[in-house]
Amino acid sequence: MGLINGALQIGKSGITVAQAALTVTGNNMANAATPSYSRQKAYLAPTQFTEVIPGRYTGTGVTLYDIRRQVDEALNGRIRVAAGDAQSQLVQQQALSRVEAAFNELTEQDLSSRLNNFFGAWTALQSKPNDSAQRNIVIQEGRNLTNFVRELRTELRSIQTDLDEQVRYQVEQASALADEVAAMNEAIVTSEAGRSGSSSALRDQRDELLKQLNELINIHTVEMEGGAVTVYVGSDPLIQYSDSRGLSYREVTDANGNRQAQVVFADNDMTTELSSGKIHGLITARDDQLGGVIGDLDAWTRALILEVNTQHSLGRGTSGYTSVTGLYAVEDADGALSDMTATGLDWAATNGVFYINVTDTNGQISTHQISVDVGMDGADMTLNQLVAAINAQVPANVQASVDGAGRLHIEATSGYTFTFSGPENSADATNVLAVLGVNSFFEGEDGVDFDIRTGLTSEFVVAGNSTEPLDGRGDVAGRIGALATTKLTSLNGLSLTDQFNVMVGEIATNAKAAQDNYTSADVVLQTLEAERQSISGVSTDEEAIHMITFQRAFQGSARFVSLINEMLDEVMSLV
Repeated sequence: MGLINGALQIGKSGITVAQAALTVTGNNMANAATPSYSRQKAYLAPTQFTEVIPGRYTGTGVTLYDIRRQVDEALNGRIRVAAGDAQSQLVQQQALSRVEAAFNELTEQDLSSRLNNFFGAWTALQSKPNDSAQRNIVIQEGRNLTNFVRELRTELRSIQTDLDEQVRYQVEQASALADEVAAMNEAIVTSEAGRSGSSSALRDQRDELLKQLNELINIHTVEMEGGAVTVYVGSDPLIQYSDSRGLSYREVTDANGNRQAQVVFADNDMTTELSSGKIHGLITARDDQLGGVIGDLDAWTRALILEVNTQHSLGRGTSGYTSVTGLYAVEDADGALSDMTATGLDWAATNGVFYINVTDTNGQISTHQISVDVGMDGADMTLNQLVAAINAQVPANVQASVDGAGRLHIEATSGYTFTFSGPENSADATNVLAVLGVNSFFEGEDGVDFDIRTGLTSEFVVAGNSTEPLDGRGDVAGRIGALATTKLTSLNGLSLTDQFNVMVGEIATNAKAAQDNYTSADVVLQTLEAERQSISGVSTDEEAIHMITFQRAFQGSARFVSLINEMLDEVMSLV
């Protein structure tokens, strides 16, 4: 009877284990389409042997000693890193694609076309300096250019604002995911306490949460005793057991006045160390790439304003001024005009001369030289000193002053008028009138407020550098038209066209680099995902084979128990 009972126990173990293994296989097949699911495997082993006759031993059945998730934690960590890198590059590439679309180059509706039209209008004015229609064309082309630059600047800022809003939202999402991981830690530890096995479903859910978190912000994990994971951002912990420090968004302004986005720990406001993830990509695109493009556009616009105004301020139109006030105010009228920090101006005045041509009531013109001494010795000219120099040189009917806002103001009385001109050798000219915004063509300081000078009409559009308004000269218009290709000190030896092309080229290069980087990162991610799938993924064909195997084992064990039962009946009949 002992052998028969032993045989029954063998059959029972086979039925029980086969049934359990079939359950594992069925669960795998049910989750074949679940992305975060890790395949489970039933591990079987023979039970302890027993002596059936003296010196002879046989097994006592089969046991299911473990059910394990088929995972490679090191591989999962590499996948999370690759996913973070791919997301960072993707959002950068998307942002730069929007920038390229905003510039709209390689079409007839782009900034370079408007720039060419603008300088072309000046070149045409050189040939027809007394043509009021051509002067109006210059104004219109200037307005087309300034409108496009302002619209472009607004569009770039809009893209930057969109990225900023995405950063804020994604930081909130990352903080919420961190809270979920912390809660999952507690659930896993509680579930696995006192058990020899792991809580597979909870661990799969936590792995998926960690992957989503790593797509947003770079993390690495360390599993602790008990099943919880400690999550680090850089070298600082974000999640410890069931506690999450949380994440929040902060915006700061750097020394240059540029806004910078930061992600900080919510508990102590300490800055996180970002190196990958969607949030890193958004911040990089927002601050470095968009911020760099906007900064380059503003710098180029400032150079355009200064160079055009420098030439325009040293010439005359067909009418003289009775009053003129500079566009740009100084913070300190006693500050050196060559010191932008002291004056608060966007440009520094250069050494040289300009002329004020005064026309009296009889139509007689007198020319008066004003020297601007900066950068030559330790006593650079200030705005107050410039006013004194003008008043010392010109007739009493034309007087200069500093108005209440800190701007240069020149006014003629008693029927007098005045114009400006420069030396025949343009290298000897100062740019002080352009720096102060006197007799300028453009106004504004960058792409935000770039525009044609308010109230500019055709008779005040400068064509020539002469005391006579209708002498047929168009040398100033020619020099402005030539700025398209003239190598400029303000642009480190590049022309305005060259500098613009460099800016557009850098945008295209950065966009291509971001696309290439994303493609490379995505290839790495897909390769790692394929490797994970080979380990943790469910193959329905393979599970079908396991199902048949365990089904046959179940049937065999059941048939074995039935046979032993028949034998037991025979024995009982003998009794």
